[in-house]
Amino acid sequence: MQCIELKKDFYYVGVIDHSLKVFDVAVRTDAGTSYNSYLLKTSAGNIVFEGNKGKYEGEYIEHLKKISPIEDIKYVFVSHTEPDHSGAIANLLELNPEITVVASSGALMNLEKIVRKPFKEMKMLPGAKLEIGGYHFDFVSGLMLHWPDVMFTYIEELKVLVSCDAFGAHFASDAILLSKEKDIEGYNKALVYYYDHIMAPFASYVIAACDRVEKLDISMICPGHGPVVDCRIHEQIEKYRELALKCLPNNDPNHVTIVYASAYGYTKGIANYLKKRFEEDGKKVSFYEIDALNYGEVKESIIKDIYSSGMLLLGSPTLVGDAICFFYDILSNIYWTVGQGKKASAFGDYGWSGEAVNNLSERLKQLKFKVIDGYRANFKLDEPQEKALEEYYGRLK
Repeated sequence: MQCIELKKDFYYVGVIDHSLKVFDVAVRTDAGTSYNSYLLKTSAGNIVFEGNKGKYEGEYIEHLKKISPIEDIKYVFVSHTEPDHSGAIANLLELNPEITVVASSGALMNLEKIVRKPFKEMKMLPGAKLEIGGYHFDFVSGLMLHWPDVMFTYIEELKVLVSCDAFGAHFASDAILLSKEKDIEGYNKALVYYYDHIMAPFASYVIAACDRVEKLDISMICPGHGPVVDCRIHEQIEKYRELALKCLPNNDPNHVTIVYASAYGYTKGIANYLKKRFEEDGKKVSFYEIDALNYGEVKESIIKDIYSSGMLLLGSPTLVGDAICFFYDILSNIYWTVGQGKKASAFGDYGWSGEAVNNLSERLKQLKFKVIDGYRANFKLDEPQEKALEEYYGRLK
């Protein structure tokens, strides 16, 4: 790949990876990806923005050498320390121990555990400013896009925002520049998929970041993955905002989602009772009975309703000492940023053991739901169990 000059003395030195098919175990990358890095020449020494993946450190170092002798690099600005961006930094520091790493406190702490050797460092806080060689750098919080260490860099003289994972996509573009990319449909698809699988859990943080960067005069966004955004800047930011608004959790106190499974009708009876009582009290109830035949068809709707409701109730019988597996699959798609502030509880009938309710309650607590003690019944409800169910509904209200 040929390194290119993006602006005067500002170069793309990243690595394009068409071969990547899976990222972070669970994310498909059908269009490959890129590990973007940038180099700025200044009178006070050259500055590298972002590192690279350790697997490509050899190719990365060669790209840097095409633009600058390694000994002329004085600083590395690190926005985010996930190893696909930081893995090659140890090699770079080995070649030039005089390099100063400029990053947030969280990023520096992570790098110490990645590099495992002392290095020169400069801690910067969001809102701070720095001048090097006639260039002025503003540091902008990128908190939770998608790690707590993220901090963007705005280069005032170039009107460039270096944003790492934000506003990017897993999309291997040999064009490097978005304005020259021919497959815009494929890129837009990759952008949405990337957002949904990387940024969606942090929708509120995305909106806050969009508010911050919109105040800047930006002519180019330099992300960590995908083509450099050198056109339609406002459109790119608004696209991220739009995607965030669509998946922003809404803790509607008048919306209850009930999801249950029932082997012999006992747990179903509990679920129907709860649905009836909530509806009598004027609540909207999204109601799902799941089993091996229909779960795949209703899963997406269930997750959507969990996002928009103020309470989640999971009803499961106990199967071999645990809840039915579908409930854990549902919860694996719910992040703590969604559960935080929502009420939740578990209920279920059981035969010779009854661990499902407690196990689901514990998982809900891990996801930061406000968990209300659950309800368990043993086989067919008798009068004491019916009274306990009525008391349970009272706790849920």
